[in-house]
Amino acid sequence: MAVAAQATDIFRQDAKSQHSAVTPAERERLLAIEEPTSYSRLGVRTFFRNQLYALVFAIIHTLFSVYIRFRQAYHAVKDRVLAILYYHHRTPELIQKDVKGLSRLPEHLSVILRLEDGAKGGAGLETLADEIAEIAAWCACVGIPVLSIYEQSGMIKQHLPTTHRTVMRKLSSYFGPQTPALTFRAPHVPSIESESPASTEGLAVQRISILLLSEEDGKDSIVDLTKTLAEMSQRLKISSNDISIELVNAEISENVMSDPDLLILFTPTVELAGYPPWQLRLTEIFHVEDNHGVGYQVFLRALSCSTEAMSIFRPSIVRTSGAALDRAIFNKTIPVAAARVFEPKNINKYVKALQSSRDIVGLDRLKPTILDPDSSYARKGGKCILLRPQIKPEGISNPSTWGKPVLEGVAAKEIEVLAHEVKLDYDYYSYAEVMQALLPEDMLDEIPSGFAVVGHVAHLNIRDQYLPYKHIIAEVVKDKNPSIKTVINKIDTVGEQSEFRTFDYEVLLGEDNMNVEVIEGGCTFEFDFSKVYWNPRLETEHKRLIGIFKPGEVVCDVMAGIGPFALPAAKKGVLVFANDLNPESFQYLQKGIIRNKVEKFVRPYKQDGHHFIGYTVNELIHLNVVDANIIEIPAKRKFGASESTGGANPQPPTLITIPKTVNHFVMNLPASAIEFLHAFCGVYRGHENLFKPHTNARLPLVHVHCFSTKSADNAREAIDICQRISKQLEYEIKGATSFQCQVTTIIRTQVLQNYPALK
Repeated sequence: MAVAAQATDIFRQDAKSQHSAVTPAERERLLAIEEPTSYSRLGVRTFFRNQLYALVFAIIHTLFSVYIRFRQAYHAVKDRVLAILYYHHRTPELIQKDVKGLSRLPEHLSVILRLEDGAKGGAGLETLADEIAEIAAWCACVGIPVLSIYEQSGMIKQHLPTTHRTVMRKLSSYFGPQTPALTFRAPHVPSIESESPASTEGLAVQRISILLLSEEDGKDSIVDLTKTLAEMSQRLKISSNDISIELVNAEISENVMSDPDLLILFTPTVELAGYPPWQLRLTEIFHVEDNHGVGYQVFLRALSCSTEAMSIFRPSIVRTSGAALDRAIFNKTIPVAAARVFEPKNINKYVKALQSSRDIVGLDRLKPTILDPDSSYARKGGKCILLRPQIKPEGISNPSTWGKPVLEGVAAKEIEVLAHEVKLDYDYYSYAEVMQALLPEDMLDEIPSGFAVVGHVAHLNIRDQYLPYKHIIAEVVKDKNPSIKTVINKIDTVGEQSEFRTFDYEVLLGEDNMNVEVIEGGCTFEFDFSKVYWNPRLETEHKRLIGIFKPGEVVCDVMAGIGPFALPAAKKGVLVFANDLNPESFQYLQKGIIRNKVEKFVRPYKQDGHHFIGYTVNELIHLNVVDANIIEIPAKRKFGASESTGGANPQPPTLITIPKTVNHFVMNLPASAIEFLHAFCGVYRGHENLFKPHTNARLPLVHVHCFSTKSADNAREAIDICQRISKQLEYEIKGATSFQCQVTTIIRTQVLQNYPALK
């Protein structure tokens, strides 16, 4: 015990004993302990001591200031050099390349910015708006859909339209006509929305939402919510038991914003400046020391650091020579913590609580709940919940790494935290993760990922630089797609060796068995993939065009193939004249008609397309002249009715009259379909009375597919296609007034309507 404390106790005992316990001499000695030390009258010692303290402080302050200045200069030079070496040139592809190796990106990014001129607007406000626009463009490039901007004064919220225009200009400078849609809003302020001027297909994010926040949206929102809940409780609209963390979180998320996944401080010091406190409970905060202003490198480092916590689950990087795939190198044992739930009835409770606090392991394809490794608990239905890597089990570190649900659960003796090992192997990792671990670093930008699946066959089109790894690629593709039995690689251009759009290929894995079965549009197709053309990527186009056809109409499919247009259209009651010159396609077309039971609606032909166009027109006219234009569809026999009697009241067959004219011509041969258009010239000469104004019939609608370059200038492409069409029709087609343009990844579908076929 300290001397002063002992003296105090002695004085108290002396007072209780009526001052008889301590002698006067002893009392003086004890009082002397409390008296201050005597100093020189001149204060020389005090002066020199103070000067010494000041000198030491000055030396320490000088050294620290020099260190800080050098550190600031180092970081400034380093960031500037990196900014020059890795400048993105406002190119989304380069920014996407920078984040390509990251396993996950935040769905909601929040940043803290500072208005430099003390909330007076002017140049500082313009700088702040430009910083917001720059960050928004980066988020749009990498695929972050939600961005919240915090500025303490709230000055920027007063200039919402101006800031919105600045952001739109910045996005346009990055994306051109493919600028993503933008939603701009602030709490208690009407939002501003802008749609994309062009198609955003293929962008990392189709729409970006930007939320502006200030200090008044932080603590005030919690105070207001507290008042509201108190008033509702007093009016008995809710009970105190109804007020929970989930309710508060839902209300604040709706009125202010949801919790961001990552918060970046673009400031030289860690200063939250009144940032909404509720949203910081579970958010990762990133700060770079000595940082001044918004920098692209800081943005990238923040995204990279936010993924490092989960990096232990990634596969080991083992570059391969391309000879063979060793699946054993992907075996990995990862030590983590797990929460053992003693009572099975509490499992769902703690799963929800740990998900809410983000303490649960958040990995795709990995179940967070596992059977308890202790058989005595497992027999009773006991389970463990896997926790995020930062949480340490008991006995390894103190509970400072535990979140609130874990602390409360352990305190209530409902759970305990124990060490566990997660075992991952080749089967766990995705195709992209495996290839990133195997391919050289300079080949990770365009990993072969797109391939067509036709039945049990995977059809690859591997670029030259990846050919040394083609067999490994094939193995991984097959492993990750259980339905695939054969993997092939195309070795020439479609139609280069054959007029029927077939191609040469090599088998990379599996048997050379190209007899496949495909289901599309409610129909089943069986064919030899090596002998006929089939492109599964055109399924959307097939559905689009078939959706235009109406029951009872006549469709002439000039290049029908095995019937991807014809058979599904016939299923909906469309009368189809289907033609293909390829003997193999014609054979499988006939089989498909029988298998899909559309014999009454599809008539197959094997003719040259030029001749077939005129033949179909004349055939329809002839059928009506000889009264052979009726299709009889037998009524469906009711279940249980006798086949001999047909039931008590047999239903009459359905009679369908074949029209006199074709409603639609389909020419899906992109390489040369336009060259067939001259066959339409004069095809109805002498039969003008079949169309308006003599009847209600309209001229046929001709659907022509053709190849085109992937130019962003649709107007120039339209002019070129119109010129090619005009040359064949010997009639000038003038752009969008005469046809509609549907742009897809591979082809441009041109629909010609009401051209003069009566020449």
